[in-house]
Amino acid sequence: MRFQKLPWRVRSMIAFGLLMTTTPPLINDWVHIPDFLRGVMTGVGFVLEFRGLILAGRLRKRRVCGVNENTNEV
Repeated sequence: MRFQKLPWRVRSMIAFGLLMTTTPPLINDWVHIPDFLRGVMTGVGFVLEFRGLILAGRLRKRRVCGVNENTNEV
């Protein structure tokens, strides 16, 4: 199967989710972050990641041989 580029929205959701999930533990060494804020950032990061992965899966299922099923192209 040929790799197809994901839309910008999906890629950005996954990237920001990874950033929000991994940044608080790294920053906590230098700057104290309250536990509540760290938990919120990690939770929102996980939600963004999962949402991006779900959207990517739906887009890949909809495409057949590089053509969207919704179009009437042959």
